[in-house]
Parts: sequence; C-alpha cells; structure tokens
Amino acid sequence: MRIAIFIYLCTFYISSIAQARQNAFVTHDPAHQNGRSTYRSTVADLAEDDYDVKHLKFNLNVTNTSTALSGDVTTTARVTAGSMPSYVFELDTAYTIDSAKVNGVLYTVGGTDSIRRISLTTPLTSGDIFTAQIFYHGTIASATIYSGGGMYNLLDPDWGANTLFTVSEPYQASRWWPCKQSLRDKIDSVDMWITVPDSLKAGSNGLLQAVTPVDATHSRYEWKERYPINYYLISMAVAAYTDYSYYMHFSGGTDSMLVQNYIYRDPAFLPMYKNILDTAGLMIDYFSGLYGMYPFAKEKFGHSVVYWGGAQEHQTMTTIGAPALGVGTIAHELGHQWFGNNVTCGTWRDIMMSEGFATYTSYLYFDHFYASPAYSRSYIVYSQNDVKTYDTGSIYVDDTVNEDRILDSRLTYRKGSVVLHTLRSVVNNDSDYFHIFRNYQQLNAGGNGTIDDFKNSAKALLGTVVNGINLDTFFKQWIYLEGFPKYVLHWNQVGSDVYIELTQTTSAPASVPLFKVPIEFRLHAVSGDTVVRILNDQVVQTFHFTYGNTLTGMFMDPNCWLTYKLLSYVHDLTLGVPEDNGKNVTILSNPANAGWEVMHLPANSSLSLTDMSGRVQWQSNSGNSERVAIPAGDLPGGSYMLNVIAPGNIRSSHKLVKE
Repeated sequence: MRIAIFIYLCTFYISSIAQARQNAFVTHDPAHQNGRSTYRSTVADLAEDDYDVKHLKFNLNVTNTSTALSGDVTTTARVTAGSMPSYVFELDTAYTIDSAKVNGVLYTVGGTDSIRRISLTTPLTSGDIFTAQIFYHGTIASATIYSGGGMYNLLDPDWGANTLFTVSEPYQASRWWPCKQSLRDKIDSVDMWITVPDSLKAGSNGLLQAVTPVDATHSRYEWKERYPINYYLISMAVAAYTDYSYYMHFSGGTDSMLVQNYIYRDPAFLPMYKNILDTAGLMIDYFSGLYGMYPFAKEKFGHSVVYWGGAQEHQTMTTIGAPALGVGTIAHELGHQWFGNNVTCGTWRDIMMSEGFATYTSYLYFDHFYASPAYSRSYIVYSQNDVKTYDTGSIYVDDTVNEDRILDSRLTYRKGSVVLHTLRSVVNNDSDYFHIFRNYQQLNAGGNGTIDDFKNSAKALLGTVVNGINLDTFFKQWIYLEGFPKYVLHWNQVGSDVYIELTQTTSAPASVPLFKVPIEFRLHAVSGDTVVRILNDQVVQTFHFTYGNTLTGMFMDPNCWLTYKLLSYVHDLTLGVPEDNGKNVTILSNPANAGWEVMHLPANSSLSLTDMSGRVQWQSNSGNSERVAIPAGDLPGGSYMLNVIAPGNIRSSHKLVKE
C-alpha cells in the first residue's frame, strides 16, 4: 500500500496516486481483453535478465536531516544467460558512482541515464556466480508527503521529528540504491548496514544482528533478512527513535514472535499509540489462522514510524506515517506480509494479488474484532460505492507504465477487495474459502503468484463450477473485464407465494453484458425475517418462494456481498397473478377523472385499489352486485392497481389511470 489517509471513522483510508514515471521499455499487449494496453517490462533493460540476484549487502551512510547518501552495495548473482558480456543495473543520475568492481576487478561504468552498464573484459557464462560492488554518493530530491517515491526526508510538524525513509514501489528503488527492478527475481537474502549518528536509530528488514560503533559519534545498524525478498520491499527508516518491542504468542502452541516498533522518542507518543500498536500481535495470530502461519515468523513484524500520509508494507517492518497510524492501516500492511511479500504478484498487472488482498484484510480485521457488524459492513459498502463512481475500468492493470494506474485506489485496492468479498459469497463456505487462500500461499511461498494462479488454486480445491458459478467466467468478468451489474427489482406476494423479478443491465455492456452471480434477499415480515438465495444468470429472471408470513418489505443483498446499482424497486401487484384470471372483468371509463366502473364481477368479490407503491387507497366488497363504482375525484393523477379476489381465491389485477 502506497498511501493511506483517514477519511472514514478515523480508520478507513484511500490510497493516493503515485507520481507517474515513464520508462522507455514499452510494448503493447494485444492479448489484453480491453484492446490495446501499455506494458512496461519490470526491468529497464533486458540485459538485467541475464542474471539472478542471490544476495545484497548494503553499507550506507545517512542521517535524518537530508537525503545525502554515501556508501556501497554489493550484489551477488548467478548468470542465467548463455553469455553475459555486460553487467547492467539501475541507479538514478543524481548519484555519482565513485568506483565499481566486478569479481574484485575495477571497471568503468557507462550509461547516460539511470540504466548503468559495465562492459566486462571477459563475458561471464551460464551458471557463473559473480559479485558487483558499486561505490556511490549523492543527494536526491526528497519526495513529498503524498507523492513521489524513492527517498523521503520529511519533518513531522506534530512531533518535531525529522525522518528519512525509503519507498520503492513500483519503480523507485533506483532512486536510492543500484538495483535490478524485477518482480520475478526475488533476492534470497539481504544484509542491510546503515551508519547513522548516535542520536538516531535505523530500522530495516529482518532481524537486527548488531549495533556497532563506527567512531565517536556514529553507529552502524546491521540488519539481516534471511527470507526471499523483492527489490521494492527492501527499506530503511531513520529518525530519533525508541524501540517499543514485545512478543506475541500463537494460539494452540508455545511459539512466540517478536513485534518490534521503532517509534518517535517523544514520551507522549507511546501512551497515545500503544493500544493500536499492541493490536498487531492479535492480528498476526488471527490472520495466521486464516492465511497460514505468518510467513516470517523466525524474524519479526513491526513498524518504523515516519512523517508520511500512509504506509508501505516493507517486509517484516512496515514504514508507517504517524498521521496514518491506525488499526485499519496496520491490518492492511500486515495482510501484505502474506499477499505481496511472501507471495509477490507475478506482474504489475496482477497487483490486485497484493493490494486487493491487503485491503480485504482490513475488512476481515474489523469484521472479527469489532462488536458491531454494521461497522465492518460499512467498510465494504464504502469500497463498493467508490467502485461505482465510474462505470468502467478493470482490476487487471492495462497500463503498467503509469504508476497512477498500477496503484489506482478504486480499481486495484477497492474493486480488488470487493470482488474477493463476492467470491466469498460464491463459495458460501468460509472453511473452503480460506482454504483457497492458504493453498495459494503454500504453492507459491517465497515466490510469485498471479490472478490466474489464485483462480487455479480455487479450481483445484473446489472444481471449475462452484454453486452454479463457473470460476473461469467469474474471474474473467469481474477481474479481467469491466463494470458491474445494474438491477430493476419487482416483487409481490400472492397468498403464501412470493415472486421476485430481476432485470439486469450492466455498467459496461460492451465488456460484460450479463454478470452471473448469487444474490440474497431478506424477506421482511412483522413476525421475523428470512433470507433466501438465488442464482442470477439471465437478463430477465423470475424467482418463486413459498413464505407463510405477510411481507412488509424486501431487501436485496442485505449482507452486502455484491457490487451493483439498484435502479428501481417496485412492489408490483401484477407479479405472480395469472393473466387469464379475471378476464371477464370489465373496467369502464379508464383512464378516468371522476371514477371508474367495474363490471361483470363475481358475487362477493373483494376489491382494493392501491397506488404503485402498494398503499391502499380504497377497498370494498361487491356483495351480490356484479357492478362496483370506484371514486377517483380525490386521488392525484397517476397509475393505480385494482386487485380483485373472487371466491375460490381467484385473483386478478388491473391497471387504472387517473387523469
């Protein structure tokens, strides 16, 4: 998650748009269902795919009052190409490269932009292990609180704290270290050494191995990440911190895990945020039950507090802005430790597999830990309403050059999360539903996963068709294509028979003309409510239920499983009434001004006149007469429904019009 700000009950957030950064390596993918789409390779130069990064060793010097950086980064990698004549990497031109070594030999670095190139004297061959050590220094322009990326140097005005921190997603790692930006090349392990003034602390990934004095005024924080990690999840955060740590305990055993937080040293900070920070332990235990054991349990989970508008899910240690420090944000970033960190999306087009799941994780937190179901439901409704602000747009990213599109809050975050919610309704069994999540994690642990991988995980466990819904169709319609359903709802009750007629259109009919989804209806009666479930798979569809109570109303999708628009809701008194009943009844003077005359009524017929919302305006019994006059003088102009019940419960309905 790039940015989060409180906008709803102090815990809901919206993801701000990352500043777009164009890159020269662009192609058009004709296979994308929406036509032409813009695609950026996750490496800036194809030569970067000639090697597989195994280990990184950072040795950096920074402070918290500027973005000035100096030091070196050593990359250990294995050659994957048949021949590798050059070592190619990325580093922003704001930095000066002081020297470079490959396998201990000094080389000159070429390149006039952020793509740097070392031409090797002798090409390396497939399987060769090599080291590349880059010494560099420079000062890059700081990003701002709500935009940019790479390296930030910001003063928190509320706490008087200077903060330096990094955020690399999706293409900003080169703004602070010499890197290969490839989602598919997960780094086996990282040593992060950060030298800072003694008054500061430096947080990063993995476990802190040592704090080593460097000179009279500086110390080196030596962190080690032993789990596979992607380039954009490597981080550092520097400020005048204090360490607030504790151990959480997993249910059903004796295992425990470190929760480590680098928070502002101000003595007022911890009392204000302690309860929020302490919820992380409860979350880790709960989500481990849903998703599988926390994937970095031998290391930690925690936070480095900075001045920023949101948070970033850096592996094992979230960088979190003090303005965004709340339980919803913590749950989101914790969810990323499974979805995004343990299993990283296979391409930026599949970013829903990171952000959609993390956004839904916040909902799962509220749903489980908050006493009021209405609160968690409002979280889903907020996301659904945001999705519906525009009629089009797919979750599957159609422009991976534009960072705004990759991190689109409406599509990537919210639509991704509400579609997962709809899928939960399709499965209709939480045990099976969360088994899909755990299976996907187990199959792809430490690697990458795509939307199709998740779909195939579901199909492997549950089959292709689940409760009448074809999963291939579901994923195609909701994730790869565009839009959402729109409905016109008619309902009626005739004795103990309830009828529901749905007419579906869609917001993007050229993309999806018909969504096939389960829908619940709550039948409301004075004596109590009943929920029924139907499968909507036709444009116009009528459903019939037997219900012994008198309906006073009906509610579509009461548990908010589905993202849709209800265009109209009509108590249609003609629905469910056979058209041939009452065929001999004749209405005179229709349309009328003063009144209508009803002819050829069976003896002892009951008559009621209602407006189109079902409110009774007049009623009578015909007795022995076959003719009844209905007054209309006091009625407003419009349409009305005359309902006739003859002996033997023979019913008919007739539309009347008052001029």
